[in-house]
Amino acid sequence: MKTWLQLLRAPNLFTVPGDPLAGFLLAAGGVLHPAVLLAIAASLALYSAGLLLNDLFDLQEDRAERPSRPLPSGAADPRIVWIVAINLAILGLVFAFFLGVYAGCVALALLVCIVSYNAGLKRIPVLGALVMGLCRGLSLLLGAAAFPLIPTSLVLLAAGIVTLYIACVTHLARYETHASAPIWAKILPPVPIAIGLVLLMGHGDPGWQYPGPATLALALAFVVMEVRRLLHQPAPPLPPVIGNLIRVLLFLQCAFCLVRKPSPAAFLCAMFLLVVWPVSRSVSRRFYAS
Repeated sequence: MKTWLQLLRAPNLFTVPGDPLAGFLLAAGGVLHPAVLLAIAASLALYSAGLLLNDLFDLQEDRAERPSRPLPSGAADPRIVWIVAINLAILGLVFAFFLGVYAGCVALALLVCIVSYNAGLKRIPVLGALVMGLCRGLSLLLGAAAFPLIPTSLVLLAAGIVTLYIACVTHLARYETHASAPIWAKILPPVPIAIGLVLLMGHGDPGWQYPGPATLALALAFVVMEVRRLLHQPAPPLPPVIGNLIRVLLFLQCAFCLVRKPSPAAFLCAMFLLVVWPVSRSVSRRFYAS
């Protein structure tokens, strides 16, 4: 069990349901529907498949740079990991197509991004990071697709913020086995969040309610805290830093849940995401996130 939790980056899994959940609430205007559960299941299955593929495609590199990880250490059998990854990918697509053709096509695009990233695009500095970011952006759109309407500009803006943020985090992760990371790579991740929240404040679609000053202040406070902490963080090891940055998604998802309409359902989802944060942080003490 420990081996599989390590392969699946257990701390990161807590950040996955918030993507389709936020996407659905943005599309549905704060109304929840059981369909969102299928979107969450599809997103989790595809995300998990991507993590397994990442280790499978990196096996030779990990033998040299990360020999203690499950596959190079022999704790996990590559053949079994391949079987599980393929089945998870198929399961994710099945869940998505149950929601409709539109959601299925989004999931298919997500799977294409996952496979292409792991198969080689991740070695291309800028393009690889953007494709990884797009994986999380599509995960949010998968939740929106569970609500059968064309994505609004607000949904696309939220997906864009998530995409750019994870792209910046992915670029920083390229230095996790290096002696140091450039300062600009450290301070870049919070930039898309800060800009995105400002754009959300100025979003002018009529009839929509916006996050209150307290919600935006909370999100911006965590952005400032992350910048400050990163500036004072010793260069190695980076993996815990990457894990902390991925967990920032929970606060971003919380803000997205409340953007369009702060309904009781939206508040409950936001509270759930806030409660998940310390749980993920606790799990990160036993399992790496990058």
